[in-house]
Amino acid sequence: MNKLPDYMFTRKFLFLTVLFIVAFSILFLQLYSPFSSTYWFTLRESYKLLGTVTMYAFSVLFLISSKVLLMDLNRRYGIGGWGLLFYSLAEVLIVSIIYTAITLLVRQDSVSLIKLFPRAIFCIFLILLIPYIIAYLYGYAHGLKMQSVISPAKPNGTFVVSIHDIKGNIKLSLRIMDILYAVSEDNYVKVFYEQDGVVHNTMIRTTAKNIEDDLEGYITRCHRSYLINIAKVKFFNNDRDNLYVILDQEGINPIPVSRSYRDSIAALLSK
Repeated sequence: MNKLPDYMFTRKFLFLTVLFIVAFSILFLQLYSPFSSTYWFTLRESYKLLGTVTMYAFSVLFLISSKVLLMDLNRRYGIGGWGLLFYSLAEVLIVSIIYTAITLLVRQDSVSLIKLFPRAIFCIFLILLIPYIIAYLYGYAHGLKMQSVISPAKPNGTFVVSIHDIKGNIKLSLRIMDILYAVSEDNYVKVFYEQDGVVHNTMIRTTAKNIEDDLEGYITRCHRSYLINIAKVKFFNNDRDNLYVILDQEGINPIPVSRSYRDSIAALLSK
């Protein structure tokens, strides 16, 4: 399979996938428990509570560490569909081993390892399969959309886009190539744009999320309060302790980049 979109290997996307897996597993185990003879998770009995917390702690720490490794492997070698599939199956195997080991410690009655381990693999496979399918399908589609927007094959930015206020009324229409960045300020967003070589700004009563929706693919969040037109970035300082971008428009101060958006900005700029 071809190399997957870089968006699927950003820190934000992968860590949100882990949170999705945790939330899904809690719901799944509640539904699965009546059909399992080896189920033991509980929040009542202190001994089993400790086992439940330990299981989730080890699993989450492993998955987070695994995602960090996955990001590094993709940076070094590039990961395609088959690579991601086998990597995910390896995660299932390791989490199954963790579950089996903790179950043997928590279950006070004798349980056969030969009987337990295949069931553990089946259960963990189901827990990870559904969230991974949903997350990866979204990540693949969204990643392709982001790549297509900034592809050189696209027009040169003469499209006109509209920005709406919180009530849905159009407050500003301008060419994509003129958008510079936006700053969220409480219940308002200040949009900066260029006209005839001069930087202007307009304050709109809306949210940063609404701006992202209006300009999806053309503007990207780089910080909790800042969104930038990635096509306007001429320099990205990727220093872990001092992250910022500089736009190609004179007179604009460096725009901060938070660590949670560092990888997504780097991925977009690499295109």
